[in-house]
Amino acid sequence: MLSVCLSMLSVMLSSAGCKRLKTGAREDFAERYSCPEGRVEVLERDDVKWSTVVLGGGPREAPPAEVKDDPERLAKWNADRAEQDAETRKTLDDLDVFQVRGCGHDELVACAHPSSGDGMATHEVVCFKAPKRAQP
Repeated sequence: MLSVCLSMLSVMLSSAGCKRLKTGAREDFAERYSCPEGRVEVLERDDVKWSTVVLGGGPREAPPAEVKDDPERLAKWNADRAEQDAETRKTLDDLDVFQVRGCGHDELVACAHPSSGDGMATHEVVCFKAPKRAQP
C-alpha cells in the first residue's frame, strides 16, 4: 500500500511541473488583452498548419534576372528555395495551433514548450500570434 501511495505521489509531483500548451495559450491571451481567464475560450486546431498561417500559399520571391536567364542556375535556385521552404514549414508545423477567443478578440496562436539548456522547459509555454491577414 505504501508503494502505491509513493508511486501516485511521484506521478502527481512530476506532472505538476508540466504546463499544458492549451493552458499557456489561455494565459498568454488573457495577459495580452487583460481578459479574465474564465472568459477565454481555447480550441485546439489540429486542422491548421502554422506554416500555412505564417507563410500562406502566396508566390515566393522572384529569382534575380541573371539567374532566371540561366536554366541550370534557375534549377539550382528553385531547388535551394524548395529545400529551405520544406525546412521552414517543418519547423513551423511542429507548433500546436489554437484558436483563442474572449473579450472581443478572436485569433490563432501557435504554442510550444521552449528549449532550455537541459532539454524542454515543460513548465513554460511560449505562444506566437498569427500575422494580420486572413486566417483559415
